[in-house]
Amino acid sequence: MLKTVMSKLAGLAVAGAMLMGASALSAQMSRGFKGTVIGADGKPMPKAVVTFVNSENNGKYTIKTNKKGQFAYYTLPLGSFDVTVTPPGQKPILIQKGLKSEFGTTVRFTINLALMEQEAAGTAPPPGMSKEAAAAYAKKVAAANAANAKIGQLNTLLKQNKAYVAAKQYDKAVAVMQQAVTIDQKHDVLFANLAEDLDHAKHYNQAAAAYQKAIALKPTDAGYIINLGTVLSEAGNVDEADAAFAKAAAMDPTQAKTAMYNMGVVLLNHGNMAGAEAAFTKLLTLDPNNADAWYYKGICLLGQSKTDPKTQKLIPPPGTVQALKQALKLAPNGPNAKNAQAALQTIGGGK
Repeated sequence: MLKTVMSKLAGLAVAGAMLMGASALSAQMSRGFKGTVIGADGKPMPKAVVTFVNSENNGKYTIKTNKKGQFAYYTLPLGSFDVTVTPPGQKPILIQKGLKSEFGTTVRFTINLALMEQEAAGTAPPPGMSKEAAAAYAKKVAAANAANAKIGQLNTLLKQNKAYVAAKQYDKAVAVMQQAVTIDQKHDVLFANLAEDLDHAKHYNQAAAAYQKAIALKPTDAGYIINLGTVLSEAGNVDEADAAFAKAAAMDPTQAKTAMYNMGVVLLNHGNMAGAEAAFTKLLTLDPNNADAWYYKGICLLGQSKTDPKTQKLIPPPGTVQALKQALKLAPNGPNAKNAQAALQTIGGGK
């Protein structure tokens, strides 16, 4: 009987020892980690690999996220872990070093790659914001980032454009500026640059259309209207060009001289001597010391000369000799001096 009791007690002792062993083993295990991976696009990321590396013994534990971007790894030992995430087809991203597992508790956390990128860029919402305020802040930051990205693109295109213009590769310069106005249709200077390049490439009607878009964005710029008049004249639209120059002169007196000069040159080039002479005369009322205007006025008058039927000599209109002589007086060594002297010799006014 005593042996039987002792045998039972011994059995209980062994069982007790086994139970104690099992309890000690359980004490070394945690309840692991659980969470969600949010991608850089702000959406849950499936098939991302979440890796936990034990800081003490380099034990490595990996798990993939499900369709909802969720993961759970419950059978981890107690300890500190370095956590990385590897998005599909990408390199591992270190999320945290020394994340501690806890006995009897599952540690829950979210891995937000979008927020990490914002924090790295200094664009994360300030702490303490409500959900609505944080959303508004994120929207504002996204808009600012998009604007900065657009500016970066435009600066790159403008740099390319400048190089093409310097090399006189105007068709390539036009192509670059067409990209620029596709990206940004709110800045008049971009359309003006495109128009200038189209003018250099001798696409005058397209240049006029581009200047009209620049004017629509900045209708108070008389310079754009003068340039429009110039390309219209180059396209052969003399009446429209004349109207543009007149409009610019009336709009901005400081631009009137340029407008009148361009108007005169356009009319002169198209054989309208009387109209051109009138434009240069108007210009001289504003700028009486303009040697070029005096010269072109003289040429326009000379172009209206008649021929004496008896002597076959030219009979220039009154004021022709005076205009050419005034041009020589103001600029005796100017670019038009030789031509003015030759014209005076032709009509016998060179003495």
